[in-house]
Amino acid sequence: MAEIDGAWFHNQLDDRGQSLRALARHLGKDASAVSRTFSGKRRMTMEEAAEIAAFLGVPVTEVMHHAGITGRAGTPWYGERLGPKVLLSATIGENGEVRSLAEPQLLPQAVLDKAQPVIAAGRNRAIIAAQVRASSGPLSIWDDAVLFFAPADSIEPDATGALSICGLTGGRQILAKLDRARKTGEARVVLPEGKVEEVVLVSATPVLALIP
Repeated sequence: MAEIDGAWFHNQLDDRGQSLRALARHLGKDASAVSRTFSGKRRMTMEEAAEIAAFLGVPVTEVMHHAGITGRAGTPWYGERLGPKVLLSATIGENGEVRSLAEPQLLPQAVLDKAQPVIAAGRNRAIIAAQVRASSGPLSIWDDAVLFFAPADSIEPDATGALSICGLTGGRQILAKLDRARKTGEARVVLPEGKVEEVVLVSATPVLALIP
């Protein structure tokens, strides 16, 4: 059985005035199938997690966490060869904002091959990819580059001093260098344009690889 926080999903739907049936229509599935997923009788796929994130307007990493996907090996996208199963699930804009894709996409094999050491090292964690799309600004030097990271629901020690995916209160995610962070969540980050900002973090996970 999948370890899933079904109450969280139902509460998210209620907060938005949406129904499980409406979500099922969005997913192109029967309401009974979605109900089985939320009750843990059916595993949620990565593709479904991304679609649900788009429907709820929350980061895909948050859906993955509450679906019990993060850190769980043996799911359909894990196997002996992890590379082909890592999906492009988000984009990073000129201001460093991380946005989930409605439909995760397959990555070119050449990119996966370059990232294989990092992907293999994270065998016991879900690894996802985000592509930089910045035609101008400081991130333009990385335009079309793919970043790999492991979703987190806390501030990881390795994120301090590193380029990281930072989850802020309110569900926003940004790419920034984490300068310092307290256990209570107060943190100082350096944004792509070099601006230093005081924020409240929910999570922070370092970028594991950047493939041009």
